[in-house]
Amino acid sequence: MSATMMMSATTTTTVVGRHASRSLARRGAVRRSARPTTTTTTTRASASVLDEADTVVVVGANGKTGAACVEYLRANTACGTIVAGTRQGTYAKGDASDGRVRATTVNVAEASAAELANAFRGAKAVIFAASQSQSGGDAAKVDRDGVISCAKACLRADVERFVIVSSGAVSKPASPVYIFLNLFGGIMRNKILGEDAVRALYFDRPGRAYTVVRPGGLTEDPARGVSAVELNQGDTTSGRISRNDVAAICVESITREDAANATFECYYRDSAKPLGEVGLSNMMKSTSADGEVTQTGKERRGDNWDALFAGLIADAPGAKQQGEGFTL
Repeated sequence: MSATMMMSATTTTTVVGRHASRSLARRGAVRRSARPTTTTTTTRASASVLDEADTVVVVGANGKTGAACVEYLRANTACGTIVAGTRQGTYAKGDASDGRVRATTVNVAEASAAELANAFRGAKAVIFAASQSQSGGDAAKVDRDGVISCAKACLRADVERFVIVSSGAVSKPASPVYIFLNLFGGIMRNKILGEDAVRALYFDRPGRAYTVVRPGGLTEDPARGVSAVELNQGDTTSGRISRNDVAAICVESITREDAANATFECYYRDSAKPLGEVGLSNMMKSTSADGEVTQTGKERRGDNWDALFAGLIADAPGAKQQGEGFTL
């Protein structure tokens, strides 16, 4: 399985305009019990409720997943200001005539939390879609320290939601996926260290929340849409998913209270496999039928975004999720 099969991409940002703060009940303090079986929910059609007063910053906007986030924001939301944060300070993808999108220079491998806070001030949400690269910094600088610095900056700048693109299997160091991908600069170890630091930083922060998105094997395929997706929790099942649908999940999670202070895996429901099998399954592009994979009881499905996110379980406040096992 290639290094991109369970990961995401690239770098950082700046902002204008402040949306009036919407109070968020701190969900990290109360955990809901898991559903006993796969839950498919149907409600009336839902769409992102981002509006013209909102600013969203995408960190790593020149990476494949980051660019997909920018383009989803542009095409599917009324978000007034979309900040494409890149190391180069340029963004040349999508519709250049759309005045809502602007680029700015921020380098998470080098910028301090104070500098990032200045860049994020006025934003409703920040999406962290950066990851290690040869030119942008190693996993320790980007996937661990970069995430931590951005979290601190979001808290200083009163950003309502910090969304992190992480990786499936990141909390299971004994799994084949973790072992393989971690050979690439210790990326899995640094991702989970970054995640756990964010959970600690957001302990007892009323009105401020994070969301950790753990995609399965990333593909370059067109989006299949919300009804093809399955969310899960516990990091025991994964599969494949297009970067375009990961971007949609990241953006749509911003305004969903069920996703506040929650960590979840995402993949296409017909690609679901246990972690011990998912690497080979993704390489072979295998599919699975309903009932073929043992259920965790935390599967979430829906025909629209509200339904998909409904019932997610908030993380135990401040608790680490790094699993036991040898790791480089």
